[in-house]
Amino acid sequence: MLKVNFIKTWKGFIKRQPFSSIIYEQKRKEYIRPAFEKNKDKFKKNTKFKEELYKYHNEEYIDCVNSRPSLYLKDEKIYERDYEDNVETSHNNNKKKKKKNTHDKRLKRNIPFIYSNEIENIEELKKNPFILVNVKNMKNESFGVATFNPYSLISARIISNNTLFSININFFIEKIKNSLHWRFKLMTNQESEENDIHFCSHNINNEKKKEFINFDEQENKINNSNKNLIHAYTYHTLNPKLCYRLINAEGDNIPGLIIDRYDDFIAIQHITLGCEMLAYNINHAILELINPKAIIFRNDNKDRLNEKLEIYKKVVFGNVPEHVRLIENKCFFLIDLINSPNTGWFFNRKELRKLVCNYANQKQVLDLFSYVGCFGIQCSKIGNAKYVICVEKDSYFVDLAIKAAKLNNLKYNVKMNTSQKDINNQNISNREYNSSIDNTHCNISFLCQDALEFLKNCKQLFDIIILDPPNLIPKSKFLESGTKRYIDLIRLAQNCVAPNGLILITFTTKLCSYQDYINIINMSFFETNKNVKIVGQGRGSPDHPINLSLYVYADFYWFLIQLDY
Repeated sequence: MLKVNFIKTWKGFIKRQPFSSIIYEQKRKEYIRPAFEKNKDKFKKNTKFKEELYKYHNEEYIDCVNSRPSLYLKDEKIYERDYEDNVETSHNNNKKKKKKNTHDKRLKRNIPFIYSNEIENIEELKKNPFILVNVKNMKNESFGVATFNPYSLISARIISNNTLFSININFFIEKIKNSLHWRFKLMTNQESEENDIHFCSHNINNEKKKEFINFDEQENKINNSNKNLIHAYTYHTLNPKLCYRLINAEGDNIPGLIIDRYDDFIAIQHITLGCEMLAYNINHAILELINPKAIIFRNDNKDRLNEKLEIYKKVVFGNVPEHVRLIENKCFFLIDLINSPNTGWFFNRKELRKLVCNYANQKQVLDLFSYVGCFGIQCSKIGNAKYVICVEKDSYFVDLAIKAAKLNNLKYNVKMNTSQKDINNQNISNREYNSSIDNTHCNISFLCQDALEFLKNCKQLFDIIILDPPNLIPKSKFLESGTKRYIDLIRLAQNCVAPNGLILITFTTKLCSYQDYINIINMSFFETNKNVKIVGQGRGSPDHPINLSLYVYADFYWFLIQLDY
């Protein structure tokens, strides 16, 4: 008889299906970083704002303080509660009146969200959704200025506590200045890397790739003898001190706005209607302070669907090369600023990758959901790992990881999953690869395969296993299925861990608290015969500040777990 377990989460008790019946659910594609191009049509439905909104990409939003409409919060409600009769509380049998905790109290605790059912005059404000509003309660007490979207569950987000401020270009200049000042402090404290790095020039207006040619320093001339054998290209190299998360939404007091800086290239995500309405103001503030070569709108974040916004990507200013070379911890990576997940790179894992490298010396490392080899390449080059296996399902990113291995002078091995039918397989179809992994003469191996399929068929033991999956709980309706997938992923991984080995697991959802993560880990090791210890845990890198009021539900948390036999 199969056992049925239960896991307690913030939403209550979730019935745990038998482990054997869940394994095959892992093959569903929606949780394995789906390629945007394959799914772009289905994301265009249920959008309410298109042409009317996009005019603000090229037109400044004029915020008139004196004519700004007011959003009124509903009044406090008084309700009655009956206490149950029992021996211990017999003196509380009478009905008592209590005040319900309301929205204005939440705003006083600096939580910048207002829900649609908390607004008294929402029907009146619906007539023109492209507005900023002054937030007030029925006593005419002011709470600040907010962006507004009547078609979203969170209809208003506080962007400034002072209603006398005009939300114009100068407003965003001051906000971005403060963020730049903090990031400058962070970057100046880091170890200088320029001495070991050659920044090669690249004309971003030329879309054709240029071949990389050898330069003989002794003879001071170009060596073309092996020109036909070289398959590398020159890439625009980013200054590592100018690559970071510049604006982190509520953490930098601009809810709904994410800005990542890649040296001279700026990637922006407008998660909310209000931020996209202010796109022109934000762009000009960036142009005045940073003067980038290009600005990219990476509005392919699925959170935009909650705001009834369209999913799209476009370059709104300048030109962007096909690939750029990013440097992290003295390792080189190639990233695609337009077609990669997130905005191209995961800056919140920078310190975590450095930490894992400290444990990787002469260890066997498995990097699952490896993207472009973010953890694996650093463990091999900086951590001096014995060997590393990187597993990634998307062959396009496997190809970028292979090129990164070449840039880092790593000996690599490639294996393709011949049963996988992916249109992107042509990216590495012309490469020579082995049918089996042989780590004798290579530092790192790359597999184009589903991570869960690899774990189910894996017979090797690893000292370190890195589980860095995409967000498995993007919405509350996926809470049950996403929790099961996290549990099954960790259960499969623990069977491949060597004695005293480590498992690194990352969580990237805003819908769970710290205690929910602990419950997931407990359930994952419920029937294990190993001693399980949490030897490390934390949040994102310092360039990802978190609003103190929203600290419990931040969108990134990691745990480093040790298994003692």
